[in-house]
Amino acid sequence: MNITKSFEFKLPTRILFGVNLVDSLGEEVKALDIQRLLLVTDKGVVNAGLLERVIHALDASAIEHTIFDSVEANPTTTTVHNGAEIFLSDKCDGLLAVGGGSPMDAAKGIGVQATHEGDIMDYSRRVGKPVQDITPPLIAIPTTAGTGSEVTWVSVLVDPGDKVKIVVPSLYIAAKVAVVDPSLTVSLPPDVTAATGMDALTHAIEAYVSTKSTPIADSLALTAIQLISSNLREAVGNGENMAARANMLLASTQAGMAFVNTSVALVHAVAHALGGFFDIAHGVANAIMLPLVMRLSLIGNPGKYADIAMAMGENVEGLSAMEAAREAVFAVESLAADIGIPQDLKQLGADPARISDLAEETLNQTGAYPFNPRKVGKPE
Repeated sequence: MNITKSFEFKLPTRILFGVNLVDSLGEEVKALDIQRLLLVTDKGVVNAGLLERVIHALDASAIEHTIFDSVEANPTTTTVHNGAEIFLSDKCDGLLAVGGGSPMDAAKGIGVQATHEGDIMDYSRRVGKPVQDITPPLIAIPTTAGTGSEVTWVSVLVDPGDKVKIVVPSLYIAAKVAVVDPSLTVSLPPDVTAATGMDALTHAIEAYVSTKSTPIADSLALTAIQLISSNLREAVGNGENMAARANMLLASTQAGMAFVNTSVALVHAVAHALGGFFDIAHGVANAIMLPLVMRLSLIGNPGKYADIAMAMGENVEGLSAMEAAREAVFAVESLAADIGIPQDLKQLGADPARISDLAEETLNQTGAYPFNPRKVGKPE
């Protein structure tokens, strides 16, 4: 990398990392002078019993809150509208997102919808109206090691009318504080652990090969790749392995810090199209597309893909850069197979007749595919 080239690295979120750290949540809420929280989550978090610890911590500090647990796997703008109505009617002045990327993305959107004129769609990348510095403070608590949304400043939502994903980007929607507690991921089922882990790996790999990559983001991304490669199998195989869980959650946060400063690429562009059209879970869509896009893109930057192979533990001694790059694809495919990632998009509900539509929608994801190391158009 040419380090004489100027670059920028942003991190507006204060990160707190540690086992059982959620129990001191009340202190963080009080430090932000929040009087009443809207707690944004989903039924999965509620059914797993994870909300009990959060509510106990809030009650211990006498913090008033309203629970909004209607967030779906791919949160819609309708859900954001509903959450914003409750935020305003209950006179909330702060947001607490508990869960995976969906509750965190929804909470960010709710913050915009509740404080801005018009519709959340107006502030998407496609329309371009800027978010103002008037959003309520947000605390994010991830319960999956995947999205890194606790440290990003984008909200990915589904427009239920067109069934396409939109992105609302702004530093003003970033969480003020991220409480990153590995103990909250222990009860995560193996299939969700696998899919979210591959989501984090995709973030790290795409951040590293992005044409917008920077030295600081590269360091975070490579470390995340190494941690995920070394711990995801164990986290899926034995969810009570706290060391594996902690390493995965740290890797997810690091990958989030990396990609939000460099951008994701073609894998995410396709995954957003698949999620919008067919409601395929984001982590699964990323996991399926990752090795396919890697194989297509190797010639764009074989040296970086060779670095990925080494970070994933492959022996590349004596290989050319291109040969070593191919080992990165093998490593990703092996990891996905070991943890049971599905491979058939058709079985997941994707309609082959809509491939042309998917390609068109992929090209609409202008915050992702243009930064792929190999330049692509509709034929690719």
